[in-house]
Amino acid sequence: MKSKIVCALLLIVGLQLKAQKWVDTAYQTIQISNVVYGSAIDFGGQNRLLRMDVSIPTNDTPPVCGRPLLIAIHGGAFMGGNKSTGAPPLIIKEFAQRGYVTASINYRLGMFQTASAINCNIPNWNCLNMTDTAEWYRAVYRGMQDAKGAIRFLLNQKDSLKIDPKNIFVVGESAGGFIALATAFIDDTLEKHPSCYAINTVARPNAIYESTCLVSTGHTTSLSALNLTRPDLGSIHGDLNPTNLNYTIKGVGSIYGALMFDNFSRYSYAKSPAIYAYHQPNDLIVPYKQQRIFHDYNICAQGFPANCQSIVNRPYVYGSSGLFNLIKKLKTTVPQLPDYLFDSTLNTVNCAMQVSNPALTGHAIDQVKLRSKNMANFFSKQIDTSSASCLPSDIQTVNKQTLVSIFPNPSSGTVNIQVDANVSHWTVQLKEISGKILKTVVNQTIMDISDFKSGFYIIVFSADNYQQSIKFQYVK
Repeated sequence: MKSKIVCALLLIVGLQLKAQKWVDTAYQTIQISNVVYGSAIDFGGQNRLLRMDVSIPTNDTPPVCGRPLLIAIHGGAFMGGNKSTGAPPLIIKEFAQRGYVTASINYRLGMFQTASAINCNIPNWNCLNMTDTAEWYRAVYRGMQDAKGAIRFLLNQKDSLKIDPKNIFVVGESAGGFIALATAFIDDTLEKHPSCYAINTVARPNAIYESTCLVSTGHTTSLSALNLTRPDLGSIHGDLNPTNLNYTIKGVGSIYGALMFDNFSRYSYAKSPAIYAYHQPNDLIVPYKQQRIFHDYNICAQGFPANCQSIVNRPYVYGSSGLFNLIKKLKTTVPQLPDYLFDSTLNTVNCAMQVSNPALTGHAIDQVKLRSKNMANFFSKQIDTSSASCLPSDIQTVNKQTLVSIFPNPSSGTVNIQVDANVSHWTVQLKEISGKILKTVVNQTIMDISDFKSGFYIIVFSADNYQQSIKFQYVK
């Protein structure tokens, strides 16, 4: 008996040694559920508690600098869903088994429906008619703020959880895919959409949406309880869980998600986060290419026998194929665009067949475990486990309080550098977005950039152990 036990143990150890690091599900895990990571005000003025489920490997040997961290974000058209639905529960379990610390998060849900009475006898169709397109942008923005707050919450416990801040990954399904892409790529106030500043107060949503779209889903207790103002949504980072740590998002996974607008021509990363995207060509909900959200679903609903009118106020978005084509077009003109893996299917089943047989739907994952492993294999190539420095090499500012600011931005000749009064010695580098250093000044508060071409640049401010990167635009 003893020899059999020894053989079994040797077999287990042998399998673990052969396991492909960060890809194979080799470890045991524990899950901690319903951890509160903060609270924030939602679209209708209610303060919402935000919770996450955390999974951690228990029998791995973490790298010197810690484990990668992966945040998973659920779908639900920004109106429904939660951390325990869809793909995220499986994703956090499997990636924890691969050696990551993982968390599936809730985020603020809800949008203002239109004041018009638009009705059709298709479940949830009514609830998709928003007061204007700004509601979609604001919903993504709030979700992005919450996701960044969740990252900081876990990074503030990096020593106990053994997390490496330079290896962060964000994965989202459907609406969560929108949020994951925004979390990875909206890194500068220049990329804050105008809809996310203070805009007009909305008209009260029509009474037909009260019960099914707002009260029964928990977004409000009544139409009269909604705060109809639309204030400035604040910093792109949000204000949850401020930290002195910097972090680097190495990769983003978009599972039939989309990008709300083209911000690749503006990004400031020395090396952009890598993108894994999974999408089926016949997705009725999130366009495969570039089109209005719910494009094919909307066409389907307008046909016989439903005969609905068009869903109103839907923005154009870049689906996975559209995003991939956007990157290919820019690749010859913009350096260091993201590594990209586009994982798709040949599913072209039409609307009628999808309705009659939901198993053929295009807005779903055909083989969850296969796609999870494909994403893991792609992410594994992005992970840096070097122990020469346990600080990220590509700095992303996450401090609520910063030591330097620059103005004007955009600039037309000189950049003024405003430094915190407690800083006595500093260095400022001007870099191309590729990372090439163009100019260095020491202890100066004005930098002349008039000799350079118009475009986007990065200023890297260094003082003692502090470093901050700021993206700005120079316009001649």
